[in-house]
Amino acid sequence: MSSHTVGERVFHQKFGYGAITAIEGDKLEIAFEKAGPKKVVARFVTGAGDIPF
Repeated sequence: MSSHTVGERVFHQKFGYGAITAIEGDKLEIAFEKAGPKKVVARFVTGAGDIPF
């Protein structure tokens, strides 16, 4: 079960900011602002509000 929700804004170390478009198990489909749509494992992204910098 993912702690993320569809539509949530997230941050990925390599791809930057994006919004979750779909969730499949522990994989998130994210539309990244600069990198386009990607599927990433949930543990590699953080909620945009959880970023310490």
